Amino acid sequence: MHTNLGDGWISPARVVREAARTGLSVIAVTDHDHLEGAKRVEEQIAVQGVPIRLITGVEVSTRNGHLLGLFVTKAPRPMRPVQESIDAIKEQGGMVVVAHPMGRLVPSLSRRKIDELLAAGYEIDGLEIYNPSPANASRRAEVRAANRDWGLAEIGSSDAHFWQHIGAGYTTFDGSAPEDLRRAILDRSVRAGGEEKPPARLNPASYVAQCAWSWFVDPPRRMVRRRRARTGGT
Repeated sequence: MHTNLGDGWISPARVVREAARTGLSVIAVTDHDHLEGAKRVEEQIAVQGVPIRLITGVEVSTRNGHLLGLFVTKAPRPMRPVQESIDAIKEQGGMVVVAHPMGRLVPSLSRRKIDELLAAGYEIDGLEIYNPSPANASRRAEVRAANRDWGLAEIGSSDAHFWQHIGAGYTTFDGSAPEDLRRAILDRSVRAGGEEKPPARLNPASYVAQCAWSWFVDPPRRMVRRRRARTGGT
């Protein structure tokens, strides 16, 4: 899920409240190309005292499409070849999940690119089989069919940019801790869920406003963050 420190419209405090209300035990915050949202959510979990465990994640903007890194401590540099992003995630002990594969509405890895990566020995841990956003809704059946060949862990994600969508897509696994999820992904014993209940319908104006935010407000902020990181500023 995404926070308003990235291209989402959810404050870190609201993320935690809604995740607790929905009954989620483990959540992953994956803002684009930075970890600030995840850090703020971690602080809010402590402040609110809720029994939720956080996976620090990032949605990396690669040259070939978006890629999720879970269990990371540093965001890979954006707009690099996807191979470099995978290496950067793996070098820090993270897990690689393909976000909205084959999607047409947002930058996504194609089937050909995923085939190439696997054939070249790049380690991909999971595949977003269900995501309630329209990003790759028309390709879900194709993704499932392709994964019969790939055999990747099947992940369900909310990709929530609005609080109403938190928990609309989810992953089930044995256990209730981040390391249980890691083990289940490696064992390919996770299950993607969420399709049994359509996500909340929002006013179309909300989506238009969020898209404008992601196109015109968030990218300049990311540039400022990268500049500060290079110069050691705060």
